[in-house]
Amino acid sequence: MADFLKKNGFRLVVMALLIGLIVYFALTLMKGKEAPFPMSQPAPAFQMDNYDGTKLSLANLEGKTKLVYFFYSTCPDVCSPTTYQLSKVQDSLVKKGLFGSKTAIVSISFDPTKDTPQQLKDFAANFHADPKGWYFLRGDEQQTIDLAKKYGVMVIKDEKNGTFTHNNAILLVDGKNVIRTYYVGNDPDLDPEKIVEDMVRLSKQ
Repeated sequence: MADFLKKNGFRLVVMALLIGLIVYFALTLMKGKEAPFPMSQPAPAFQMDNYDGTKLSLANLEGKTKLVYFFYSTCPDVCSPTTYQLSKVQDSLVKKGLFGSKTAIVSISFDPTKDTPQQLKDFAANFHADPKGWYFLRGDEQQTIDLAKKYGVMVIKDEKNGTFTHNNAILLVDGKNVIRTYYVGNDPDLDPEKIVEDMVRLSKQ
Protein backbone atom coordinates (compact mmCIF):
# COMPACT_ATOMS: atom_id res chain seq x y z
CA MET A 1 0.00 0.00 0.00
CA ALA A 2 2.83 2.37 0.89
CA ASP A 3 4.58 1.58 -2.41
CA PHE A 4 1.34 2.19 -4.30
CA LEU A 5 0.83 5.58 -2.67
CA LYS A 6 4.47 6.45 -3.28
CA LYS A 7 4.23 5.61 -6.95
CA ASN A 8 0.76 7.04 -7.57
CA GLY A 9 0.49 9.80 -4.96
CA PHE A 10 0.92 12.65 -7.39
CA ARG A 11 -1.64 11.14 -9.76
CA LEU A 12 -4.14 10.73 -6.91
CA VAL A 13 -3.68 14.33 -5.82
CA VAL A 14 -4.28 15.55 -9.38
CA MET A 15 -7.39 13.39 -9.66
CA ALA A 16 -8.71 14.73 -6.35
CA LEU A 17 -8.13 18.29 -7.51
CA LEU A 18 -9.91 17.62 -10.80
CA ILE A 19 -12.89 16.06 -9.02
CA GLY A 20 -13.00 19.03 -6.67
CA LEU A 21 -13.00 21.47 -9.59
CA ILE A 22 -15.76 19.54 -11.37
CA VAL A 23 -17.93 19.61 -8.25
CA TYR A 24 -17.23 23.32 -7.73
CA PHE A 25 -18.17 24.30 -11.28
CA ALA A 26 -21.25 22.06 -11.21
CA LEU A 27 -22.47 23.77 -8.06
CA THR A 28 -21.69 27.18 -9.54
CA LEU A 29 -23.70 26.41 -12.66
CA MET A 30 -26.61 25.12 -10.58
CA LYS A 31 -26.56 28.26 -8.46
CA GLY A 32 -26.52 30.46 -11.53
CA LYS A 33 -29.56 28.74 -12.99
CA GLU A 34 -32.16 29.39 -10.32
CA ALA A 35 -35.63 28.21 -11.16
CA PRO A 36 -37.75 31.01 -12.64
CA PHE A 37 -40.73 32.25 -10.70
CA PRO A 38 -43.95 30.62 -11.96
CA MET A 39 -45.93 33.84 -12.46
CA SER A 40 -45.41 37.15 -14.22
CA GLN A 41 -48.52 39.29 -14.35
CA PRO A 42 -49.09 42.94 -13.41
CA ALA A 43 -50.34 43.44 -9.86
CA PRO A 44 -53.68 45.32 -9.80
CA ALA A 45 -53.28 48.88 -8.56
CA PHE A 46 -54.82 50.09 -5.31
CA GLN A 47 -54.87 53.05 -2.97
CA MET A 48 -56.20 52.52 0.54
CA ASP A 49 -55.99 53.86 4.09
CA ASN A 50 -53.35 52.55 6.44
CA TYR A 51 -54.41 52.18 10.09
CA ASP A 52 -52.42 55.31 10.98
CA GLY A 53 -54.58 57.43 8.68
CA THR A 54 -52.09 57.75 5.82
CA LYS A 55 -52.89 56.63 2.32
CA LEU A 56 -50.84 53.97 0.58
CA SER A 57 -50.90 52.93 -3.04
CA LEU A 58 -49.20 50.14 -4.91
CA ALA A 59 -47.26 52.82 -6.78
CA ASN A 60 -45.81 54.01 -3.46
CA LEU A 61 -44.20 50.60 -3.07
CA GLU A 62 -42.57 50.46 -6.48
CA GLY A 63 -38.95 49.40 -6.17
CA LYS A 64 -39.68 47.18 -3.17
CA THR A 65 -40.36 43.45 -3.14
CA LYS A 66 -43.54 42.92 -1.13
CA LEU A 67 -46.03 40.40 0.12
CA VAL A 68 -49.73 41.14 -0.31
CA TYR A 69 -52.13 39.31 2.00
CA PHE A 70 -55.94 39.70 2.09
CA PHE A 71 -57.41 38.95 5.51
CA TYR A 72 -59.74 40.10 8.30
CA SER A 73 -58.70 40.38 11.92
CA THR A 74 -61.68 38.54 13.44
CA CYS A 75 -61.10 35.53 11.20
CA PRO A 76 -61.71 32.41 13.33
CA ASP A 77 -59.06 30.21 11.75
CA VAL A 78 -56.31 30.92 9.21
CA CYS A 79 -55.66 34.67 9.28
CA SER A 80 -53.94 34.95 12.65
CA PRO A 81 -51.63 31.94 12.14
CA THR A 82 -50.73 33.22 8.69
CA THR A 83 -50.03 36.68 10.07
CA TYR A 84 -47.75 35.03 12.61
CA GLN A 85 -45.84 33.42 9.73
CA LEU A 86 -45.57 36.85 8.11
CA SER A 87 -44.12 38.19 11.36
CA LYS A 88 -41.36 35.58 11.05
CA VAL A 89 -40.68 36.79 7.52
CA GLN A 90 -40.52 40.35 8.82
CA ASP A 91 -38.08 39.44 11.61
CA SER A 92 -35.74 37.69 9.20
CA LEU A 93 -35.80 40.60 6.76
CA VAL A 94 -35.11 43.03 9.61
CA LYS A 95 -32.02 41.01 10.55
CA LYS A 96 -30.83 41.21 6.95
CA GLY A 97 -31.34 44.98 6.94
CA LEU A 98 -33.85 44.81 4.08
CA PHE A 99 -37.18 45.45 5.75
CA GLY A 100 -38.76 48.79 4.94
CA SER A 101 -36.01 49.78 2.52
CA LYS A 102 -36.03 46.93 0.02
CA THR A 103 -39.02 44.88 1.16
CA ALA A 104 -42.50 45.34 2.65
CA ILE A 105 -45.61 43.48 3.74
CA VAL A 106 -49.13 44.67 2.90
CA SER A 107 -52.06 43.18 4.81
CA ILE A 108 -55.40 44.27 3.33
CA SER A 109 -58.62 43.82 5.29
CA PHE A 110 -61.84 43.15 3.43
CA ASP A 111 -63.91 43.75 6.59
CA PRO A 112 -63.73 47.53 7.19
CA THR A 113 -66.79 47.47 9.44
CA LYS A 114 -65.04 45.50 12.17
CA ASP A 115 -61.50 46.35 11.16
CA THR A 116 -61.49 49.95 12.27
CA PRO A 117 -58.14 51.79 12.36
CA GLN A 118 -57.85 51.04 16.09
CA GLN A 119 -58.70 47.37 15.59
CA LEU A 120 -56.04 47.06 12.91
CA LYS A 121 -53.53 48.90 15.08
CA ASP A 122 -54.16 46.49 17.95
CA PHE A 123 -54.01 43.49 15.61
CA ALA A 124 -50.70 44.70 14.16
CA ALA A 125 -49.30 45.17 17.67
CA ASN A 126 -50.13 41.56 18.53
CA PHE A 127 -47.62 40.50 15.88
CA HIS A 128 -45.04 43.24 16.61
CA ALA A 129 -45.54 44.56 13.08
CA ASP A 130 -42.92 47.16 12.20
CA PRO A 131 -44.78 50.16 10.72
CA LYS A 132 -41.79 51.18 8.61
CA GLY A 133 -42.47 48.24 6.31
CA TRP A 134 -45.69 46.48 7.30
CA TYR A 135 -48.95 48.15 6.37
CA PHE A 136 -52.50 47.24 7.43
CA LEU A 137 -54.94 48.70 4.92
CA ARG A 138 -58.69 49.12 4.77
CA GLY A 139 -61.16 50.54 2.27
CA ASP A 140 -64.63 50.03 0.85
CA GLU A 141 -65.74 46.45 1.50
CA GLN A 142 -66.99 45.56 -1.98
CA GLN A 143 -64.14 47.33 -3.73
CA THR A 144 -61.66 45.42 -1.57
CA ILE A 145 -63.38 42.11 -2.29
CA ASP A 146 -63.22 42.95 -6.00
CA LEU A 147 -59.55 43.85 -5.65
CA ALA A 148 -58.85 40.54 -3.92
CA LYS A 149 -60.47 38.69 -6.82
CA LYS A 150 -58.20 40.54 -9.25
CA TYR A 151 -55.28 39.16 -7.24
CA GLY A 152 -56.76 35.68 -7.54
CA VAL A 153 -58.16 35.57 -3.99
CA MET A 154 -61.84 34.63 -3.81
CA VAL A 155 -63.78 36.21 -0.94
CA ILE A 156 -67.38 35.31 -0.09
CA LYS A 157 -69.26 37.01 2.74
CA ASP A 158 -71.83 35.19 4.83
CA GLU A 159 -74.46 37.90 5.26
CA LYS A 160 -76.05 36.06 8.20
CA ASN A 161 -73.09 36.09 10.56
CA GLY A 162 -70.73 38.56 8.88
CA THR A 163 -67.89 36.08 8.44
CA PHE A 164 -65.92 35.54 5.23
CA THR A 165 -64.75 32.50 3.34
CA HIS A 166 -61.58 33.21 1.39
CA ASN A 167 -58.50 31.76 -0.25
CA ASN A 168 -55.59 32.03 2.14
CA ALA A 169 -52.97 33.13 -0.37
CA ILE A 170 -49.91 35.31 0.14
CA LEU A 171 -48.90 37.04 -3.09
CA LEU A 172 -45.27 37.84 -3.88
CA VAL A 173 -44.95 41.07 -5.88
CA ASP A 174 -41.64 42.32 -7.21
CA GLY A 175 -40.25 45.86 -7.35
CA LYS A 176 -41.83 46.46 -10.75
CA ASN A 177 -45.24 45.57 -9.27
CA VAL A 178 -45.50 42.24 -11.03
CA ILE A 179 -46.93 39.17 -9.27
CA ARG A 180 -44.30 36.42 -9.34
CA THR A 181 -45.77 33.64 -7.21
CA TYR A 182 -48.02 32.91 -4.24
CA TYR A 183 -47.85 30.85 -1.08
CA VAL A 184 -50.68 29.03 0.70
CA GLY A 185 -50.71 30.61 4.14
CA ASN A 186 -52.08 27.57 5.96
CA ASP A 187 -49.82 25.05 4.23
CA PRO A 188 -48.26 23.06 7.12
CA ASP A 189 -45.03 22.85 5.12
CA LEU A 190 -44.82 26.60 4.52
CA ASP A 191 -41.34 27.80 5.44
CA PRO A 192 -41.03 31.52 6.19
CA GLU A 193 -37.34 31.35 5.30
CA LYS A 194 -38.22 30.16 1.80
CA ILE A 195 -40.37 33.27 1.41
CA VAL A 196 -37.48 35.36 2.70
CA GLU A 197 -35.12 33.76 0.17
CA ASP A 198 -37.51 34.58 -2.66
CA MET A 199 -37.88 38.17 -1.48
CA VAL A 200 -34.12 38.64 -1.14
CA ARG A 201 -33.62 37.17 -4.62
CA LEU A 202 -36.14 39.55 -6.15
CA SER A 203 -34.80 42.54 -4.25
CA LYS A 204 -31.47 42.07 -6.04
CA GLN A 205 -33.01 42.16 -9.52
